[in-house]
Amino acid sequence: MSPTILRTNATPVYDFLSLLHASLDSGDSLSGKRILDCGAGGPLPPLSIFAECGMAAVGIDISDTQLEKAKTYVAQHGLSIDLRQADMRSLPFEDASFDYVYEHYSMCHLSKADTARAISEMHRVLKPGGIAFLGVVSQDCWPGSEYGEERAPGERWMIEAGEDVCHSLFDDDEALRLLSEWEIAFRKKDCTFFGAPDVSEDAWMALYGEAPMPCTQEEWAAHYARREHFYQYVHHYFYLEKPEV
Repeated sequence: MSPTILRTNATPVYDFLSLLHASLDSGDSLSGKRILDCGAGGPLPPLSIFAECGMAAVGIDISDTQLEKAKTYVAQHGLSIDLRQADMRSLPFEDASFDYVYEHYSMCHLSKADTARAISEMHRVLKPGGIAFLGVVSQDCWPGSEYGEERAPGERWMIEAGEDVCHSLFDDDEALRLLSEWEIAFRKKDCTFFGAPDVSEDAWMALYGEAPMPCTQEEWAAHYARREHFYQYVHHYFYLEKPEV
């Protein structure tokens, strides 16, 4: 069986797997270690690479549709993964029941309060000394209006696939405050420039109020020719340890 190759935006998940290997004592292995993916649905579930290491893989997702896609992949590739319908804000597991827990691009549609709740739940189900990986979207994304109408600080809403969807964006200090119960092994802030969209000069000028640096309207107009340097997606990633009691 060929190993699962995840999408390019899942590079931080490989970093997490590398960290787990590096954390092992000499002679130990990941085989049999229990890992939870909070948001495990979709046609190419990242949980697969952990199952292929012999880990006891458990995944939850709130969407039955996304879960069915993941189950199809798991069945086609002969993997052993326990996939369940559940909400990461109220995990159906006992305290300290997993060696590792993570989410990847699953909390980004939660409100800020629900993001904190989900992180608290991940902390609860992780064993002391266990390792976690999670991330939140940064307020350094530009333009913020791409993520919808701001209805509360850092919470933007827009219609996606006919549904009113939230995008929560956090500044650096906010992101760190979410993690007061954790020890941070390391963190990184990943910035992706996604090119110059096909926008008119008038549409560009309409973004002047969101200019990421002080400038006059004339200076902003001059930046139109190099607009690919402005459009960016930024994500905070955290690799965490739950302190020993």
